[in-house]
Amino acid sequence: MFSNRVRATGLFGACLLLSSAALAQPTCSANSTTVPTHVEGLAERVGDITVSCTGGTAGSTVSLSVFVTLNTNVTNRTDTGGNVLGITLAGASGMARLTSATTLNISPLNYTVPVVPATPVTITISGIRAAIATAANGAPTPFITASVVGIGASFPPLISLTVANSISTLLASTLSNGVPCNGSPLPANNTDFSAFLAAVTNYSTVRITEASPGAFTLINAGADTGLRIRVNLSGYGSAARIFAPDFIAGNSGTIATSAGGFGTTAAAGTYTPGTSQFLLGRITGVNAGGAGGALVRPKPAVATALADVSEIVMSGGAGFIVYEVLDSNLSAIDSAQIPVFVTVAQTSCPSTLTPQLAVTAAPVSTVNTSTATDAIPRFVATVPATDCQQFGDCNANYFPKLLVDVTPVVLSGTSKGALQTANIRVGNGGGGILSFTTSIIYDNGSGWLSLSPSSAINNVTIQAIADPTNLPQGTYTATIKVDAGAFGSATVPVTFTVGAVGVVIQNVGNAASFQFGTVAPGSYAVLFGLNMAGTNVSVTLNSLPATIIYKSATQINFIVPNNLGAPQFANVVVTVDGQASGPFRVNSVANAPGIFTPGIVNFADGSINDAAHPAARGAFIIVFFTGLAIPVAPGTITVNIGSQTNLIPAFAGPQGLPALDQVNITVPSSLPPGTSPVPIQVCAPGSTGQQTCSNQVNLYIQ
Repeated sequence: MFSNRVRATGLFGACLLLSSAALAQPTCSANSTTVPTHVEGLAERVGDITVSCTGGTAGSTVSLSVFVTLNTNVTNRTDTGGNVLGITLAGASGMARLTSATTLNISPLNYTVPVVPATPVTITISGIRAAIATAANGAPTPFITASVVGIGASFPPLISLTVANSISTLLASTLSNGVPCNGSPLPANNTDFSAFLAAVTNYSTVRITEASPGAFTLINAGADTGLRIRVNLSGYGSAARIFAPDFIAGNSGTIATSAGGFGTTAAAGTYTPGTSQFLLGRITGVNAGGAGGALVRPKPAVATALADVSEIVMSGGAGFIVYEVLDSNLSAIDSAQIPVFVTVAQTSCPSTLTPQLAVTAAPVSTVNTSTATDAIPRFVATVPATDCQQFGDCNANYFPKLLVDVTPVVLSGTSKGALQTANIRVGNGGGGILSFTTSIIYDNGSGWLSLSPSSAINNVTIQAIADPTNLPQGTYTATIKVDAGAFGSATVPVTFTVGAVGVVIQNVGNAASFQFGTVAPGSYAVLFGLNMAGTNVSVTLNSLPATIIYKSATQINFIVPNNLGAPQFANVVVTVDGQASGPFRVNSVANAPGIFTPGIVNFADGSINDAAHPAARGAFIIVFFTGLAIPVAPGTITVNIGSQTNLIPAFAGPQGLPALDQVNITVPSSLPPGTSPVPIQVCAPGSTGQQTCSNQVNLYIQ
């Protein structure tokens, strides 16, 4: 019995020992390296995370499950099974999967406990990629953090690590020389850089510069390409042809590439490999964001003079060029000039062309999640800051420089009155093409100020136009902003004092038909407006005086000057006791017939045609109208009566009184019985020969 108790006690102790061994767990901690990344990047490789574990049972296998959560999305590629690609493990084996857009689970993370369990086992997790540009912490220069928790060992409750900080990638300046209207020659050898220089072909230049050393990255593990640069071209017109170098040697090249921009010596450039010289190579066959494609030709393997130039595919005056960083100096600031040659015939270039060049890191994308196919690396499209501070040439004469006459604009007018205008001079005090836009900031009221033109290039006079049409009496202020981007901006204050309602034209048209907006020279016209009563009242059309027949405070009837040209637009102005209205624009046309109401006389007895005095079928009537401005050939005046069209009158032409015309026409006997009244209208040839018809009036018949 005693021995049985001893055996039982020994078994119990053995179980306790086994239980204690089974419960023994390693203790783990995590650390990381912090690496610089591109602030614009959407698939940036962050620093390594190391998990260091001690303890456990010697020779046993430990299976960990480690969860890494970033403060932004993980953007590694995934395969069809959902496994995360590009993650490498050192010191253990395992697989990586996403449990959410920001959380990576690596499990089972297996390792063997050393013979001496106190010996640290270090597991390194490398290759995690993150969407830096959309980091959740909102800092101007985001720090990417990783929270690490684990299962299968004793981990601290939460470990927060910094795995990346971010730096701006790209600075740039542009010298645009536009598209010259006097032409730009295409050299006979349009594949040679020196030939373009010899032909003095017009060019523009984009200068790109690293924001900090090492920002122009080469292709690295898990990436498809190195950093790419996309140069966007627009506004060149359909006739221009664009050419660019295939390779570009940077500022560290044996000879730097330049067409002569930014005060440098023109040269195609020479690159010597193996010396950390900055080199860009053009990529063809890319998509719209600059991904995919291939190098236009192999990277030079020996010291090479870079002579090759290729034509860029353009559509409607727009296109883009993509270069990839093929070599760089990680410890210095790299920079390069990208020349863009423009060829165009002298006769094919309108002066309205405003070409633009813009540059961004590429491939450009908006995808900030893990996918199976999107480019690595990829970047959000951002406008780089200028690099002129890096070179100390911000005030150099080769840059455009905005000059604006900022003298305050002071205007006055009357409510509902004439437009008031002032001129603002804008110019380019430097070199190249200065492109600028304008905007208006209102202090009170809105829409009363406009600018013509609202955008332009180089030297121009902007007309500021203040419109009091919808403004009550008062004082209105606004600010005009002229913006040339990196080349300067300026503001011009505007004050518009609006007095009480003055002389106003509301409408002008045919005095017979009351069809508005169109008049004919020598015709009878009507004008409606406000405050038109006075001792001395006049009406002019394009400064030609009209003959006034009737006038009141709200209506003037007048005869349009015979010598007013047609077709054209005419500005009508009413002047009352020295106060002029604003110009009211009407269309002056060759013929614009309008029948008076009443305006039909029964020829048989001279009575006015109306319901009590109808005209007989087959009888003559006289139709009085206005609007014949030019002599008309017989048969070109026609009359429509009811369903009968293109009737030829017995007489058609001017009557004895000024501005009065008439036609004599027989009422068709074939008009259906019992129909009265029927519509009648007169038609005459218009300015381009087509028939222009009058208003319809009632013809009473019996």
